[in-house]
Amino acid sequence: MYLWYSLWDWIQANATVFSALTSVGMLIIWGVYLQLLLHNFRMQRRPQIIINRGHGRDLDSRCLVSNMSQSSVFVETVIACLITNKNSYCRDITDEVNEAGNEDERLRELSQAERQSGRWTRQGPLDTAEYMEGGSFRSFIECICLQHDLATNDNGLPSLEEETLEAIEIRVIGFFGPDPKPIGASRRFNISVDDDSGLIRLIPATNYTPQSSKRRHRRMLRRWVNEIE
Repeated sequence: MYLWYSLWDWIQANATVFSALTSVGMLIIWGVYLQLLLHNFRMQRRPQIIINRGHGRDLDSRCLVSNMSQSSVFVETVIACLITNKNSYCRDITDEVNEAGNEDERLRELSQAERQSGRWTRQGPLDTAEYMEGGSFRSFIECICLQHDLATNDNGLPSLEEETLEAIEIRVIGFFGPDPKPIGASRRFNISVDDDSGLIRLIPATNYTPQSSKRRHRRMLRRWVNEIE
């Protein structure tokens, strides 16, 4: 019994210290809680567009654009660029048009229902966890070569005399939720050609899709648009 009285007296004597420690502990708990809330808020406000290849790893593989954001994303412009050691050749591939700027022949074969579903354009909204199949990388290269008068070889790649083809880059410009400011995402796929078999492989340069949603990226987004005008 004496021990309990001594313990109680000791607690009362150090009540100020215990009160301070309790306050510090509560402050830490609230700090962690607020940090979690802030992290969740930032995740909800952070666009996340994923660009990848599917159904193979060669030129006939499909380009997939996925929206892994917490809100919808409106895809406004899709750009494909061939990157060499000296230049970049870019083309707007948002809509299915030919080199003259008119509807491609494939469009005229689409039914009214297919037109209404948006198959003729890569522009439009993507809901959360929704993806869009943009077409084959081979078709992108063909469109770029047509616009820039680049001859192609038997493999479907451009024949460049004084340049070395390095990669194809896919760029997406859009809008995230109600934010009126544009956002962007891009991913580069290195083009590897086997000297013996001639086999072509598309190898992602990074294991993620770089996002361009900050204020400092707006000038780069304007440069992307200027390259296709």
